[in-house]
Formats: sequence, structure tokens, C-alpha cells
Amino acid sequence: MVVQMSTAYQPPTRPSHVRGFTLVESLAALGIFSIAILVATAFLQAHVQAARRLEVRSALVHVTETTLEEIRGGLRPMVSANLDRGPELGLAPGAAIRTSIKVDGGGVTDLYHVVVTSRSAAAGEPMEISIETMVWRP
Repeated sequence: MVVQMSTAYQPPTRPSHVRGFTLVESLAALGIFSIAILVATAFLQAHVQAARRLEVRSALVHVTETTLEEIRGGLRPMVSANLDRGPELGLAPGAAIRTSIKVDGGGVTDLYHVVVTSRSAAAGEPMEISIETMVWRP
């Protein structure tokens, strides 16, 4: 009896359990994804803090200019004072804005040197806006 051997090439068969990703590949992908999430969170937090600082700075400029226009228009007396302008301008409850008005004689009759300064804090960082001008009041 003669046994015939087939000389045709047959590729090795892979066992069925070798499909998919290995545990090491999955952990590496999870590690890379985690690092990307941490970096994105840090950038988002920095963006939120910068936006908050800009919001507080904008509110300070608005309050300072509004106070100065009230003095120029005669709605506020021409005297030095310290004010809490946050609540009366409808700002957020946590936005404590302190405004000080300093009025000095300008050396000429009915001309006054006025300095309006507003202070607040954003993300623990103190901020201050000051406007200095001369106001004529007959």
C-alpha cells in the first residue's frame, strides 16, 4: 500500500481564541485615553478660570464707568465715598464689587479731580480698575 502525500501548501490554522485585542493592547489604549482626558480637563479648567477673570474685569469696568457717569450727570453727590455696587447693578451674588470715590478740588472754582476705583477678586486673584478725570460742576 502506497500513501500519497500532498505537496500543496496549507497555511497554518489559527486557533479561534487569538482574535481581537490582547490585554496589554487594551490597557495601553486605556492609558492613552486617560491621559488625553486629563489633559483636556486641565485645558478646560484653565479656560473656565480665564473666562471668569474676563467676566469680573468687564463687570469692574462697567461699574467704574457707570459710577463716573452718575457723578458727571449729577446723580451722585460730589463727595468721597465707599460703595458696594454689586447688588444694586444686578450682578451675581458672589460678585462683591467695592467702589471708592475720591473727590478733591481741582485748583479752579467748580472743577473737581475725581478718582473712581472698583475692586473685586476672580479665582482668588484681586482685580482693580481705576478711572481718574476732572469734573466741572457749577
